[in-house]
Amino acid sequence: MLKAVAGVALLVVLALAGHRRTFTRIPLPVGARLLFLTGTEFILVGIALGGEFLGILDAEILRGLTPLYTLGLGFAGMVFGLQLDLRRIARFPARHPLAACVQACVTMAAVFVPCHLLLRRAFGDGAEVLLSSLVLAATAGCTGPTALALLSRELRLPSTPFLGFLRYVSGLDAFCGLVVLGCAFALARAGAAPAAALLWFGASLALGASVGALLQLLGRLRCRQEELVVFVLGAVLFAGGAAQHLGLSPLFVCMVAGAVLANLPGAGGRVFLLLVPLEKQAYLVLLILAGALWRAGPSWVLGFAVLYLVLRFTGKLLGGFFAARAARGGVPAPPSLGLGLVSQGGMAVAMIINFARVAPPEIGGVVVTAVLAGVLVNELISPVLARAALCRASEGEA
Repeated sequence: MLKAVAGVALLVVLALAGHRRTFTRIPLPVGARLLFLTGTEFILVGIALGGEFLGILDAEILRGLTPLYTLGLGFAGMVFGLQLDLRRIARFPARHPLAACVQACVTMAAVFVPCHLLLRRAFGDGAEVLLSSLVLAATAGCTGPTALALLSRELRLPSTPFLGFLRYVSGLDAFCGLVVLGCAFALARAGAAPAAALLWFGASLALGASVGALLQLLGRLRCRQEELVVFVLGAVLFAGGAAQHLGLSPLFVCMVAGAVLANLPGAGGRVFLLLVPLEKQAYLVLLILAGALWRAGPSWVLGFAVLYLVLRFTGKLLGGFFAARAARGGVPAPPSLGLGLVSQGGMAVAMIINFARVAPPEIGGVVVTAVLAGVLVNELISPVLARAALCRASEGEA
């Protein structure tokens, strides 16, 4: 118990200190600077503190931090869901959300099929292999919107319709990944039986919708901000804990709760404004926890991580090509659209934490290594690739 308390205290100190050091200007090359600006380097901090190196956040402490994991995942899901306000989404052309979903689905398909075949050969044909393959696909479909926003600021890029379209796609495509994640946990809970999986997926939706409706009622009460914080965090912890107990995804359930709250009249905007100032600190804690989960595996795992990177990059290029065709007429998007969507972002990290809490250690280590390596590498290379996509779009407009 004392070690767990010490672990929480360490995470809080690092998050508060890192929040002041991160998201600020640092005199480095643009790729490395964006790595620090987005806070992705805290994955490496987590790896250093984990059981493979210093052992400060070892397996015993991480088990004791389960409520913190649940709260962090629920928080991330809730904040994302609160941005799924259909009234705001409807302000953009209908081709925009279609393009975002097409891009994400093509990317996920490009990753799922080869990874599933390889994992089946390595670990057999079980529910955990299907879950692992779907999680790899879900993380691949995500794009980090923060890196794109920071890149445009760092390079002083002019605001263009194509840049706005890229930001829109990068902010929405994680929705498809979260739906796949929710389906993956439902399938795993049902032992890959389709009918039972449908019932468990419905249970995820019902649990999330109930919590969202309850929060909407609480948010309409005349209460102080401090009291509303207690209500929201309590609801997030309840929804995440219930999902964890039922073998479902806290991330998906709380995303549903946030989406329901955002689309009901009353408290959605108030709760969103309440949570946004806490988002960066929570994000840094998740990055550290994700790094601490990493464990060294056999040598072939590194090759699998490289394959995951290649498959995701290929999927983004293919997905960007088809998304550009889907968006035709709405925005001048070049076929190289996918180059601007390589950054992976924090939602993929949250997904991998969600997965690692329930996965067997052997296959879980493979997936965690692949995704964490992908996030780090993609944050480094995404600025160059995004700039190339923006340049091509400018040439096409000229």
